[in-house]
Order: sequence, then C-alpha cells, then structure tokens
Amino acid sequence: MQPSQQHQGDNSADTSAAKTGYALFDLDQTLVPWDTQLLFCNYILKRMPLRRLYLLILIPFLMLTKLLGAGGMKRVFLNYLVGLSRDELQEFAAEFVEQHLPHSFYGEMLEVVEQQKKLGRTMVLSSASPDIWVMPIAEKLGFDHCFATTLEIQGRVQLFPELLGGNNKGANKLRKMRHLFPADFDPAGDERLPNSHAFSDSHADLPMLLICEHATMVHPTEKLRLEGQKHGWQLVTPDRPTRGKFQFAIACLRQALGIYK
Repeated sequence: MQPSQQHQGDNSADTSAAKTGYALFDLDQTLVPWDTQLLFCNYILKRMPLRRLYLLILIPFLMLTKLLGAGGMKRVFLNYLVGLSRDELQEFAAEFVEQHLPHSFYGEMLEVVEQQKKLGRTMVLSSASPDIWVMPIAEKLGFDHCFATTLEIQGRVQLFPELLGGNNKGANKLRKMRHLFPADFDPAGDERLPNSHAFSDSHADLPMLLICEHATMVHPTEKLRLEGQKHGWQLVTPDRPTRGKFQFAIACLRQALGIYK
C-alpha cells in the first residue's frame, strides 16, 4: 500500500486509528544513522561528479546560516539538484532507496517499525528531508502516511527551490498531520494520544513526542535527553557506523563531497 501524502483540507480522522493508536516516526538519525539529505547528495554526486560545483554556491552562504534558518539553508543546499526533472528524480530516488534500505538503516529500529505495525497502529513517517526519497522509503517500509518537505518543481528543479508548505520540522510536523487525529484532540492541550508511540533523535520533534502516550529517544540530542528524563521516555542506542562526533563529521563531509564509500 502506498502511503498517503500530506494534504491540508481534510480534518477527519480515521476511526480505526482512534481505536488502535498511532506510531509517529522521524527518519534521519532515528531510523537511519545519517541525514538522508547528505546520503542522497552523495548518491547524486557520484553519478554526476560535475555537480560538486554546487559547493561554490553553498559555501558562501554558510556564514548566513543563522539568518536564513534551516529552511533557507535547505533551499541553498539543494542547488546540487538544479535542472533535474521530476521523472529523473523519481528514478534516482527509487535506485537510492534500493541501495540503502535496509543495510544503511538501524536494524533494531526497522524491527521496531515492524512491531508497531503488528500492534495495529496507524504508521506515520514525518521527516524534514525532501519527499523525493522520503515517500519511497515510507512506501517500502509499509507506512500508512508520509509527511516530508515538498520542493516546488516546475518542470525542473530551480536553483533555490521553494519549500511548499514550509520546512517539515518542529511544530510544522504537527500542523501537517493534524487531520489524522480525532477531531476533538487538541495537540496544544495536556491530553495525550492513547496507545500511541513517537520516535525521534531530536529536540526539534518535541511537539510530536509530547502528544503521544509513549515516546522513545534514539541517540538523542542533549536537550532531548534531558526533557525525556522528565517524562520517563525510553532511550535506545543502536550501534552506529561511526564512533564519536569527529568520525561522524568526517563521514558527513565525505557525503557532501560525493566521495563517501
């Protein structure tokens, strides 16, 4: 079954979901130890080495990171895709997913996904990464719904593509998935979704984690770890392919350069 994509006009909830609960998953560094934006960049640059020239545009903008924010920098970073058509991207994304799923993912977390499906929960994958490859990942893993950052593609990818509906991060994740929940559920209140479980590595996902009866932190940021201790959230630390922050940073740099294994 292909997961449904985000839409804004439907405020009705799946009645079966209200009975069985929800399983809300982040993607990057939660199901996979990497940022899939860098992994996909690595994949494209290996196929098209001349696209490494995107760094000539990206590097001058790095000093403006705080000013532009995560969404603005994402638009700048994605200039390595400029000129590609939607059909080309879909073809690349399918091959990318086949290449990395399951062996680049946390095996332990893929087992958790299967466990949540067996519990009958409505499966939701919500990621700040572009839907170009997040949707195929969600489909392959059997998610019911998928929410991601959507690029505006008018024929071909523009230099700094617009993010339709904004960057799918933080509170924006809740806004986009709100129509899935019971009509009388208030995410801003103290109520929790019963029989529901959220999974993430980042404090940016606190809005999503706080609405569920249960939550699990995966190699959490320090801010998330401290918040999770207050709520008694579960902590899991599956084996990573790198040891320490330095090795991880070097691997990420290699991915951005398109020279990662």
